[in-house]
Amino acid sequence: MTDIDALLNKNNPKYIAQTVAENSKKRRIQLNLTQKELAERSGVSLSTLKRFEQKAEISFANLVKIAIVTDAAEDLLNIFKKNKITSIDDYIKKTKIRQRVRKPKK
Repeated sequence: MTDIDALLNKNNPKYIAQTVAENSKKRRIQLNLTQKELAERSGVSLSTLKRFEQKAEISFANLVKIAIVTDAAEDLLNIFKKNKITSIDDYIKKTKIRQRVRKPKK
C-alpha cells in the first residue's frame, strides 16, 4: 500500500494520525497560538509539537497535554465510548456492563 492509498483509506492508522495532527494544528491556529506558545502552555517540547504537526508522531501523554490546552480533552474522554442508544436493544446491551472478557467455552 502506498502513502496515497493509506491516506485514502479512512480506517488506516496513518490517515487517522495525520487527520488528528491536522485538526490539532487548525485548532492551535484558531486559538491564535504559536507553536512555541502551545508548547510552553502544555509542557510539551517545541520539537515534539513540531514533529506532531509535521509527521503525526506523538505520545499519548503529550497528546493529552495538548488537548487540555486546546480545550479538546472532552473529545479524548469520549474516544472509546459507545454510540448513543437508538433502540431498546441498545439500552439492554448498555445496562449489562461487562467487567472483563472471558474465553469462549470449548
